[in-house]
Amino acid sequence: MEKIARRNNNYLEKLNKKCNIITRKEASLKLKKTLPMKKFIIPALCTFILTGCISREQADNRLERGCKAAADIFSNGGYSIKSIKKSTFASSKEFGDGYRDVKLTVIESDGWADLDKDVECVFIEEIGVFGTSHSANLHRLIVNGETYGVKDANTSMVGLFGNTNTHIKVSVAVEKAMKAQK
Repeated sequence: MEKIARRNNNYLEKLNKKCNIITRKEASLKLKKTLPMKKFIIPALCTFILTGCISREQADNRLERGCKAAADIFSNGGYSIKSIKKSTFASSKEFGDGYRDVKLTVIESDGWADLDKDVECVFIEEIGVFGTSHSANLHRLIVNGETYGVKDANTSMVGLFGNTNTHIKVSVAVEKAMKAQK
């Protein structure tokens, strides 16, 4: 009987080696070896994904800086924007999804006198999956009673901010301001 049991065990061992069949004990050893790596990779991956997220508040702060920079270009006679007094943000009712209205009340100064001025911007905005990225382009700017860019939802974007040099100057200023950290 012992001889038959030994023969069967030998046969099973050869079969296991040939077919790469592992026992429960071997499987648990392999799992213990890979578990520390899984314990490290999963939290690291979660941390990486979550730290790259941008919140609605952070996106609005970027839009606020971009709107301020664009309005500063069109300030009159030695005035520049000193500070932002009030800001409001909302999805654009006029243009629809993917557009964001930014309304600012800014304080303009020439070094002697301070003036309150209302500025309104509309941005075309894209936010990545789970807030992983944010990009925006200025679509319309209303400052000093003048509208720069697209006047309404039915207007094409030809000649966005007057001549090409002004358009480039505004686009570069907005992009630079939105990238800057507060």
